[in-house]
Amino acid sequence: MRPILDWLNKHFQDSELMMLLAFLLVVFVLLGVFGATLAPALVAIALAYVLDGVVALLVTCKFPRIIAIVIVGIGALLAVLFAMLAVLPVLSEQVAKLVGQIPQYVQLLKDTVHDLQARYPTGLNAEYLQQAIATGADKVQEWSGLLLSKSLASIPNVIAVGVYAVLVPVLVFFLLKDKQKIIQWTQQFLPKNRSLLKRVWGELDVQIGNYIRGRFWESSMVGLVMWIVYVMMGHEYALLLGVLTGISVWIPFVGAAVVAIPIALLSFFQWGWVDMAAYSVLAYAIIQLIDANIVIPWLFSEVVNLHPIAIIVAVLVFGSFWGIVGVFFAIPLAALVQSVLVIIAERAKQPIA
Repeated sequence: MRPILDWLNKHFQDSELMMLLAFLLVVFVLLGVFGATLAPALVAIALAYVLDGVVALLVTCKFPRIIAIVIVGIGALLAVLFAMLAVLPVLSEQVAKLVGQIPQYVQLLKDTVHDLQARYPTGLNAEYLQQAIATGADKVQEWSGLLLSKSLASIPNVIAVGVYAVLVPVLVFFLLKDKQKIIQWTQQFLPKNRSLLKRVWGELDVQIGNYIRGRFWESSMVGLVMWIVYVMMGHEYALLLGVLTGISVWIPFVGAAVVAIPIALLSFFQWGWVDMAAYSVLAYAIIQLIDANIVIPWLFSEVVNLHPIAIIVAVLVFGSFWGIVGVFFAIPLAALVQSVLVIIAERAKQPIA
């Protein structure tokens, strides 16, 4: 016990380290307490990181930065408008169709179980499978009803959504235009001896920027390819499965495995036990392999490497803290924790003056 107390007394005298830890504590507390209120600002920061890469590319092509920001902003708004007018109605139609056909699909699963039991009476626990199917169907209907009730309950918040729709583009514009001015403004409230904060911020800025941009373009490419492949195969839920696949890349390891289940089930529901259903699952597996072995190494070459166990633990921990937002940003947050731990380890080896 005495060595631990000596270590704590020694390092509590390290003002820079204590300032760094206090700053991080304040940030995490603010996110935990005001996360919902700050949601538009967090979304704007994420979008600013995505668009900043395109702006930087135009700047290297000799465009003035303000002109590059305007061009990228107009392009982003046109993309959002296209998604709302062309993509969202089709996606809503496919979701409504799926919800309406859930009872039919449940009955199809039950008939399949009966058929399998007739073929393999000694190797299949049909009663257990029937119970599992019934439980799963009840859960799906419960979630569908909850989703519908939440959607109806959110109607009074349409004005708030409209406000966010105006606030987020404005925030993104000023974050792109005045990023350096904002950083300089915040620095006047920090102590002069802030080398550790500066180091962590530099590492975090690069890691978060690369991670968000990489995940965005990875999600867009993988989702688009999945949609095109399934349209060519004639899948009736091509857009829905493409969107789910694109979202899944934000959840490392777990996302791909979870999305494989609806892909296999919906393919079976449409085609049955035929080659086309197997081909649809095979196409998903091939796209995931290409993503894991080609796209990810190319897009994330500059992102700090984390062990898969650390990534899974980060997804669980930050997901429990901040829900889906914590899951999406688990890797950069884990990278932040790793940077701080490295600094603490380095300072622990140094004598304090």
